[in-house]
Amino acid sequence: MTGRFATLLLLSAVAVQAAEIKGKVTNVLGGEPLGRVQVSVLETGVAVTTADDGAFVIRDLTPGSYTLRLNAVGYRLLTVPFSLSNAQEVREFSITLAPDNFRRTDTVEVREDVFQGADSAAVTETNLTSSEIKEASTVLADDPFRAIQAMPGVSASANNELFAEFSVMGAPFVNVGVYLDDVLLPRPFHTLPNVANGASLSLLTSETVEEIKLMPVAYPEKYGDGVGAALDIRTRDGSRTAPLFRVSVGMADSDFLGEGGLGKAKRGSWLASARKSYLGYLVRNRVGDNFSDISFYDADLKLTYDITPSQNLNFYGLGGHTNVNETTTSTDPKVVKQGSGDFIFLRLGWRWSITPHLLLDSRAAYIQQPFEQRNPFGDPLSRQSYSEWVGGSNLVWSWNKNEVLESGWTLRRLQDSFTFHVPGQPTVPPITSSTQALREDGYVQNASSLLKNRVHILGGLRWDGRQRLGVHPVSPQVSVAFRAASSTELQFGYGRYAQLSFPDSQFAAAPDFCPIRAQFFQESNQYTAAVEQRFGENTRIRVEAFDRQNDQLRRFSIDPSCGTPGALSSFFPTQHDYSRGAQLVFQRRSANRLSGWIGYTLVYAKQNFSLIGPVHSASSFSPYFASFEDQRHSVNAFASYRLTPSINLSGKALYGSGFPILTGATRDLKGNWQLLPVVRLGPYERLDIRADKCWAYTHWKLTLYGEVLNLTEHNNRIATSEGIVNGQIVVNTQRALPITPTAGLVFEF
Repeated sequence: MTGRFATLLLLSAVAVQAAEIKGKVTNVLGGEPLGRVQVSVLETGVAVTTADDGAFVIRDLTPGSYTLRLNAVGYRLLTVPFSLSNAQEVREFSITLAPDNFRRTDTVEVREDVFQGADSAAVTETNLTSSEIKEASTVLADDPFRAIQAMPGVSASANNELFAEFSVMGAPFVNVGVYLDDVLLPRPFHTLPNVANGASLSLLTSETVEEIKLMPVAYPEKYGDGVGAALDIRTRDGSRTAPLFRVSVGMADSDFLGEGGLGKAKRGSWLASARKSYLGYLVRNRVGDNFSDISFYDADLKLTYDITPSQNLNFYGLGGHTNVNETTTSTDPKVVKQGSGDFIFLRLGWRWSITPHLLLDSRAAYIQQPFEQRNPFGDPLSRQSYSEWVGGSNLVWSWNKNEVLESGWTLRRLQDSFTFHVPGQPTVPPITSSTQALREDGYVQNASSLLKNRVHILGGLRWDGRQRLGVHPVSPQVSVAFRAASSTELQFGYGRYAQLSFPDSQFAAAPDFCPIRAQFFQESNQYTAAVEQRFGENTRIRVEAFDRQNDQLRRFSIDPSCGTPGALSSFFPTQHDYSRGAQLVFQRRSANRLSGWIGYTLVYAKQNFSLIGPVHSASSFSPYFASFEDQRHSVNAFASYRLTPSINLSGKALYGSGFPILTGATRDLKGNWQLLPVVRLGPYERLDIRADKCWAYTHWKLTLYGEVLNLTEHNNRIATSEGIVNGQIVVNTQRALPITPTAGLVFEF
């Protein structure tokens, strides 16, 4: 009995003297504690899961060398070597985890507001984090633009889920300014002009985009190139660590990504990715053989280097190639059978922190986007190439504790060329045209915080100009956010914007007449009022009313090639349109438990037009009629939940009451205006469910993505073509994606 008692005392003493480790795990983005993270000591096989506050404890370790491994689905696998020198030692760890598609860093990026980011509270915006971009962009099409289509107030154009274009609260995609690292882009998509039976994706992937910010109305003049909305996309830097690699194999594409630090001192980073898609084959298999076969590949490269502690050089290159094979069996030499296109974007940037309160950010960029189309015999039909050179700078000055002044300028050299071959007549010289112009703009804006940060004001002015257009609009913007209570904020905004079109259009007013050149631009006045209620730091309810009023102005001139004076007429309005309505959004953003949003948007979008022009001597405006963006009701919902350290569930539900596919106004024989009957697509409904499962090994990680699109098998219709039957315009529709299961594997090492 005495011996057993002594043995128990000895064992108790050993247990008391055993070493232990403990610590806390946080998210690198924002510093939020991470629960449901698996923490393992590889040499002993002991594993625990972090609590909701990110804390963990592992006891009963003997002295020695160990490897600590942290694993959570959606986050980078992390191993930390450590050693224990004696049985009384207690080691504490403070560890940050980075999402799969976020650069690895050992610092925490603390943001004052999880919904607003670093912008002034007076800016009306909705942003997507890197994790939300990945979860909402679908496994089938790893495309950030699919994630954008899940945001409140956003719908795929005409509810055509196969294409990447979208409308924003009644604004068409052509009026949305898309900025990639402060450079305005043309359509960055894998597609060709006038392809209706097909699909399109952006050249970007969720692995290389760090943040997306959508500003739907009354946005800062810094983003005032479009009169509809502004979309700001930021690419991420590579991790300043040892090289990391990811290989992904899916049903629609395969891609590779690598990243790491530059140099022994890790003063820079590199990131490179490449993707090969076979989405066209999958679309034809699931939707129908009459859809175009679209295949593509793309790649990007980003380099960044700190030449001094206060100066950084960075380079970003993005390029891709698209092939389109139409399904037609026609032998008509005028019919398009094949097409190809390219997209090239090169950007060089320089950031200089002149003082802790003064930052200069300069950039130079080149963009080229050529297309080519051929007939069934392989003969060229048309070639088009758009290109531009871009240069500009932004200067940010924090001239007071609560005052930030920002100014910027941009100069763009635009060029567009077009070649048309007469079908079936190879001896006839092709018709060619080429235009170019300089486009310049500048802005200045100031953000202020008053009354102990209860009031935020943002105000700015913008100046625009384009060579040979002859107009230089000056556009003001102001927005105010007022905290009426500790968790209640009122927001008001107004903005005026101008969208200067390029190139000018040219046409013949009548047979044997000289060509007429038309120049036009659009102006917009936008208003917004909102109230936002916070429930803690991670939850909010927002109600917003908005009004967007646009005018299109045009003028004509005789082309100088006719030998006649090219006198210009004065600008006159030819079209008015408006989009107004209200939006209700409930959102919770957290790295733990349930995260996501649900938004309902009510939109009234109308337009009219005038017949004034070179042929018409009198003009009157038609009555207002529904525009093609007049979808009355839409609902966008997204949710994500990390069930266990290795399993994450997410899903999104989309609803649209239906876009018009036939609308407008006409005049009868007596000259009276008549509204045409509005024909709408049926309601759009889609429910997607996704599950991510990961397996962690010593130095690598395997993740399986599984998703079911259109789980309810709803018959969503999309417009594919139109024609005239018995003198009436008829639009043909076809079903979009049926229920479609998809899967993908990702290897991280």
